[in-house]
Amino acid sequence: MLGPVEVTDGGTALALGGSKPRLILALLLAERGRVVPTDRLVDALWGPHPPTTAVPTLQTHVSRLRRLFATGSDPPRIETHPPGYRLDVAAPDLDAARFEAGLGRARRELDREPRSALRSAEEALHQWRGPAFAEFAAEDLLRAEASRLEELRVVAHEVVVDARLACGEHRDVIGLLDALVAEHPLRERLWAQLMLALYRSGRPGEAMRRSAELRALLRDELGLSPSAELRALEGDILAERPELAWAGSGPGAGPESAVPVPRDPASLVGRDGELEVVRGLVVGSRLVTVTGSGGVGKTRLVQELLEEFSASFPDGIRWVELAPVRGGEPAVAAVAAALELQRRPERSLEDSIVDVLAPLALLLVLDNCEHVLEGAAPLVARIVRRCPRVRVLATSREPLGLPGETTWVLPPLDVPSSGTAALTEVRASTAVALFTARAGAARPGFALDESSRRAVATICIRLDGVPLALELAAARVRSMTPADVADRLDARFGLLAGTRSLDPRHRALLDVVRWSHDLLAPAEQTLFARLCVFAGSFDLARAEDVCAQPDDLEPSDVAVLLAALVDKSMVVATESGGHMRYRLLETLRDFARDRLRERPEAVATWRAHAGSHLRSAREAAQGLDGPDERHWSRRLEEDLEDLREAFGTSVRLGELDTALELVTAIREFAFRSIRYEIIDWAATISNIQGAEERPLFPVALGMVAYGRFVRGELTGAMVAARNAIEAAARLDVSTLALAERVVANVLFYRGETTEALRSMDRMLAVARESGHDGLLAHGCYMRSVAQTSVDDHDGARVLAAEAQHVAQRCVSPTALARAAFAAGLSCERDDPDRALDLLVRSGELAGGVDNRWLRAFARTEELHLRAQHGNALGALEGYREVVDSWFRGGEWAHQWLSLRHLFEVFAALGDDEMAAVLHGAVESAGATIALPFDPAGAAREAGLVDAVRARQGTSAFDAAVSRGRSMRDEEVVRMTLEHLDGRTRQTPGPGGAAGLTISG
Repeated sequence: MLGPVEVTDGGTALALGGSKPRLILALLLAERGRVVPTDRLVDALWGPHPPTTAVPTLQTHVSRLRRLFATGSDPPRIETHPPGYRLDVAAPDLDAARFEAGLGRARRELDREPRSALRSAEEALHQWRGPAFAEFAAEDLLRAEASRLEELRVVAHEVVVDARLACGEHRDVIGLLDALVAEHPLRERLWAQLMLALYRSGRPGEAMRRSAELRALLRDELGLSPSAELRALEGDILAERPELAWAGSGPGAGPESAVPVPRDPASLVGRDGELEVVRGLVVGSRLVTVTGSGGVGKTRLVQELLEEFSASFPDGIRWVELAPVRGGEPAVAAVAAALELQRRPERSLEDSIVDVLAPLALLLVLDNCEHVLEGAAPLVARIVRRCPRVRVLATSREPLGLPGETTWVLPPLDVPSSGTAALTEVRASTAVALFTARAGAARPGFALDESSRRAVATICIRLDGVPLALELAAARVRSMTPADVADRLDARFGLLAGTRSLDPRHRALLDVVRWSHDLLAPAEQTLFARLCVFAGSFDLARAEDVCAQPDDLEPSDVAVLLAALVDKSMVVATESGGHMRYRLLETLRDFARDRLRERPEAVATWRAHAGSHLRSAREAAQGLDGPDERHWSRRLEEDLEDLREAFGTSVRLGELDTALELVTAIREFAFRSIRYEIIDWAATISNIQGAEERPLFPVALGMVAYGRFVRGELTGAMVAARNAIEAAARLDVSTLALAERVVANVLFYRGETTEALRSMDRMLAVARESGHDGLLAHGCYMRSVAQTSVDDHDGARVLAAEAQHVAQRCVSPTALARAAFAAGLSCERDDPDRALDLLVRSGELAGGVDNRWLRAFARTEELHLRAQHGNALGALEGYREVVDSWFRGGEWAHQWLSLRHLFEVFAALGDDEMAAVLHGAVESAGATIALPFDPAGAAREAGLVDAVRARQGTSAFDAAVSRGRSMRDEEVVRMTLEHLDGRTRQTPGPGGAAGLTISG
């Protein structure tokens, strides 16, 4: 009840069906054991004009719910009691009952055991997964109960605050109360708690200011005055009555509490209280946005917090870095990339993300959202609405602006009261602690003492305690004294002494960046501006290639200047895999882009960036078909953000040849790593006027065809592939066998085997004519798989041997893996042990070079073979990985191949309901003969279908098949993954199912 209506069995959510059975259950739950009349249920389901079949349909929904619940030792029961139904469910099985019991316990414990009350109240709040009854809360019959529960939820928060105040945590609870009063602005109790917490934290003036805010709010909104209790609290605060003080000792006991000093110079400094606030917000809210000016430390704070949350989310934490992204749609693509998923058939990328996240319990972190709010906010809204166990934690310079969003502003670090403050006060400042730590790292031996006290205090005050500004200033201690730095601040930060912007900390940060930039030598400024073209990280060689220009910077100059920029904290350097990679912080990159726009070489620098990545793509295209494949695959993965930037630059500048060559050069990387975003690039460039006359157009169009095929758009794939073949003939160029490959695959799916083989022959001929070993090895492997699928095992072995010979010549692990796969498939019938060894070898070779596609493909066939030869149950656990891989990648074609195999496994295990549903789904998808296909397997599958039908009975079998045919792809996959999870948790006893063999 406390969130979307959900029933779980042992932690697994049961499939309740559509909205109507869920609404029926919600209505019965709301009445807590009371009878709900049939006419009220009909009215809620269909409104004032129900169909004539309303009552029978209602009875059908109730019957299905009863069958669903008919498990366990004490399941809920839906009982018929004229004039309607009632739900009999044990209180411990109801989240609302557990919540109310915990809240009652907390209220009873509050006066005598506040720490125990705090635990009880927090445990009670953990029962909540979203608004009560979620999408049904506005229903007339549910509104009152939903409102009652939501009221108790606020009461529980008030009990938590009372308990924490009783434990002396008044400082730590202020952030939580700020969020609560923002969400419930007319609730006086929360304002009173906030005023008390501020007063006990040594901030009586702020307590009275918040009281004045409430007075104005009540006057303007309701025409009312504060209650007598609140007015009494105001008087007690003004009189500083001793009874307001906390009587204990501990955290937050008074203003003299010590500020912890970091043990490591690189650790987070002075943010313990802020960590506690955000921790509480994430626990209590589905969507939390940490806002604040650039450089205030939002990202660093969240990173520190995630170490504590690592074990709190069953499905983990996913970090999405949005700083390099430009525009709305790429923001969605960045989320998809972090989740390792691609757009699924007939679904948008947003839909695909929501489909994958819907059943998961994870924390999604979106870092640096402010420049992509238009694209990110709608996606986040859908995730929060449709994915009840996903929490979103965002960092942004402004809120996302969504309903239910909890926003919290991360303040700067605290600074000394004045430049003349005593040394003890200066040392207690967290801003000074950060500056001192970073200055000590820049100049070992630096220490804060009486001689530097005034200058350091002045720096921290003038920089408003903004962490990035402090770190940039501290870096100058390498070559200046603190007094030198402080003297320069007077000239550079004059704006802060006069007219201020709405956000002075933001102005301070930009001024520090501008000041740091102005201190650079002219050549350093030139390099800094040019480095902004990098969207991600880069190495030294790449910086030399992009930024060196004959008129001013030689490649040898770049290395020296880059080192200087690292020393001056304008560039971040990180060691990765034995070599250094560099990047600009987002704020610095934005500043550098403004500088580059002012320079005459701006377009030339962007063009150099695109050209450098084009040359790298050319090298990678060769390297991916050689012994260094793993190196090039990882190099392209590292450079993906900049490849995206380079492609966008080429399109923006109208340089179609560069864009076409770039995207086609990395096509194999896209296919092998299931990075189908790159196929979308090919679609973009193929649709630009003039592209159709370029020599690489047929290859790009072939990529588009391949993308449509793997996403199940068979007709569109065939059209694009044939257009690519026609374009190649018109331009007298090669398709590089890609379009012919797509045509063959589509024809196999359609069952047009003879024509499919002819297209395979054309594909192989194009590969032979190319003189490219990688293409030829691939062509032989595919033709071999096709021969096995038409029952020509001898012919398949000949082609597999040729694939092996060519693969040994180019020594590409992927080519060797393909040859091993083809050889293994060709001998499955005659020598299954050898076939299994070859398929395992294929998967290992592919995995070793990050070929996710081929590894999943080989694993799919390996598991199928294991299931056929004695280990059906043992294969199930592996199938979860491959089905999930295809689903996340948007790989429609091979997703259905795996599901077809799973039908056989479930049928062999006697799991007839699941087998029948999958059979219907596979038939509906038209995937009954998807490659690879064993003709003997057709008879085996037919025999299994007959066996399942005989065991189930024709009526039940047909109903299950019909259900499978009517399900959407994502429903079939989600159901399968959940079923696999349930099956693999079972442990077979002696003589159990683990040894079952699939047979016809």
